Amino acid sequence: MSGYRNNGGKMVGRILVVDDELQVARSISRVLEDAGFEVENASSGEDALAHLSRERPDLVVLDIIMPGIDGIEVCRRIRADPFLARIPVLFLTAKSRPQDIAAGLDAGGDDYCTKPFEVVELPARVRALLRRAPGGTLDAASEYLSAGPLRLHTTRPEAEVNGREIQLTDMEQRLLHYLMMHHGQPVSTEQLLEDVWEYPTGVGNPKLVHVHMVNLRAKLEDDPDNPSLIRNIRGRGYLVAN
Repeated sequence: MSGYRNNGGKMVGRILVVDDELQVARSISRVLEDAGFEVENASSGEDALAHLSRERPDLVVLDIIMPGIDGIEVCRRIRADPFLARIPVLFLTAKSRPQDIAAGLDAGGDDYCTKPFEVVELPARVRALLRRAPGGTLDAASEYLSAGPLRLHTTRPEAEVNGREIQLTDMEQRLLHYLMMHHGQPVSTEQLLEDVWEYPTGVGNPKLVHVHMVNLRAKLEDDPDNPSLIRNIRGRGYLVAN
């Protein structure tokens, strides 16, 4: 269970910041500490894994590109460890490397920020991720949700399409669950950012939804470029058909 708490109206959580660039790590730590969080640092993937073997933070801010064990591999190991698997992971990536975003989210990351990051935006994203830790209860009335050939397991990150089992990340499960609970209705990107990621209006990045949707369709659709399970309704959003 997440250890964060509310202290006089402020959310207090223990954040592990993992970045091999000392100045970047100091900048992130200062911003989060000013927002009321307790921050610890790791300067490499190896250092981060050693830290995580000793204690469980409430959230990890994780640089993708690092020498040795990179952030994507650290995230994979977090998700593979039952003690750590529900910790929210927020990736950091350079704007010049958009290809890293899809890989990081597919490894189990919950969100990402590009460097340099906005001072106001980073704490807002961290607060949103902590609010729904430790991975969120999906509150379904049954073990499965179904829509056409698509079936979603509500208590573990798995789906089926025509009987084919598919492993999802926790965030992919949350996103698909929300779409299936609204099946037959288009859901806008803004609505997904506010209801699935729990970001305040205007804080979330629409690209976050797009990248998760690309990854999700790559797993579910026979032809991801011409999706039939999760469709785009022009000007209205994403729709899972009945």
